[in-house]
Amino acid sequence: MEQTAKPKKTLHLKIILITVLAVFLPYILGLLVHPTPMLYFFAAIVSAILSAVTLFWILKPLGILIKSTRDFSDGKLNLRTDIRSGDEFEDVGNSFNLMADKLSKTIQTLESDRAIAISEKNKFNEILSSIIDGIIALDSNKNVIFLNKASEELINYREAEVRGKPIDQIIHLFSGTDEILPKTYCMTSFNQTAKLIGKEGKQTKVNLTTSQVGGTVQTNMSCILTLHDLSNEEELEQMKLDFVSMASHELKTPLTNIVGYLSVFLNENKNSVSKESFDLLNKAFTAAQQLQTLIANLLNVNKIEREQLSVSPEPVDYFVILSKTVEDLRSQANQKGIVLVLIPPTQNLPKVLADPLRLGEVITNLLSNAINYTSPGGKVEIATEVFPTELKTAISDTGVGIPQEALPHLFSKFFRVSNQLQKTSKGTGLGLYIAKSIIEKLHGKIWVESEVGKGSKFSFTLPLIIQSKGILDHDKFVSEALQSGTLNY
Repeated sequence: MEQTAKPKKTLHLKIILITVLAVFLPYILGLLVHPTPMLYFFAAIVSAILSAVTLFWILKPLGILIKSTRDFSDGKLNLRTDIRSGDEFEDVGNSFNLMADKLSKTIQTLESDRAIAISEKNKFNEILSSIIDGIIALDSNKNVIFLNKASEELINYREAEVRGKPIDQIIHLFSGTDEILPKTYCMTSFNQTAKLIGKEGKQTKVNLTTSQVGGTVQTNMSCILTLHDLSNEEELEQMKLDFVSMASHELKTPLTNIVGYLSVFLNENKNSVSKESFDLLNKAFTAAQQLQTLIANLLNVNKIEREQLSVSPEPVDYFVILSKTVEDLRSQANQKGIVLVLIPPTQNLPKVLADPLRLGEVITNLLSNAINYTSPGGKVEIATEVFPTELKTAISDTGVGIPQEALPHLFSKFFRVSNQLQKTSKGTGLGLYIAKSIIEKLHGKIWVESEVGKGSKFSFTLPLIIQSKGILDHDKFVSEALQSGTLNY
């Protein structure tokens, strides 16, 4: 620990000595010689001069200190004093030098920290500028305090234009027709696709992700918005849809001709060609039909993605369609040795409001899957149940079942179960996606229950025809469906 030097106390002695010399010198002179008035006057003048010179000499370090202090305050941080008066002024000079040393080190440290902070800030800004997603930081009052270059491009504003302004005056975010307000997306972690409207009405589809920040009084930051531009992804997706649509349509016509020609040839020549040739042609015919189904599925998916898949709801005798579809697939089940059972309803089934063609596609898809994933000797069972406002159909099988982790994704586009037991069965992962889209457009629901090794149970519902005093309320259903956007004609 530093020992503080004991302060000197000689300056006041010097001042007292000068005072005594100035006052008593004439008196002392009078004691030594017989003075005359002129001599007294001369002695007084000499005493005053000697006192003034001595006092000036004593106070000279004070002037040095004053000048050094002024120079130091003007920025001459390396300036130091060299006072060797042996009194308090020397102590003050040493204290000044010590203070200057400490202050210089502190300033150097601050300058170094400032340079590091500026360097880190520049790195941070470079990182943020290189991020392709827009980033906007808000304070506790939802005012903009920062935005990067990507967000400038998205909202069509420069940072200087919006800094300190409320975010809801800069951009507007919409989910459908409903505006998403800052109090909604800044209160909790938020993740949603939205339409962003910026300066001069510029519109961009973005994925909005927000996160709350536990800001301090110094940072005053409460919410960070991340805006991912979906324009390029939408454009790419549109290009893929256009390609699939074009390719599928181009393949559809020649493939239809191939299936037609093979069908006619097989029917007319089944007795005139050898069995081996007939089997080969029949396999080609089956493969062509499978390819035709794939193309039809691709076209349907394309329509779903473009929201152009049409349904034409009408009063339908559901059991007639269900029975016909089951009979059409019975031969496929028999070939695998699978028992296909349609449980007769306990009462006459009421009519449902559905599209007969689309409904046949759904039932065919679910039954085909059940047959494909059931081992020979298994069983597929179809049952119906009537509720006050809907009709439920359940298709159960004794097949390999579906892993629990796959169930949430089962109705997704192109999803295929990775179960080891199902690797021998091939598919595109489109059938259930299409079935779900059709059922939902008909105001129904579809779901699955399954356990590995114990089979699966696919169920779906359809709305019943509402009758009041014998009058079919078909127009009401269609009107509501059109308003909700579920029907497209």
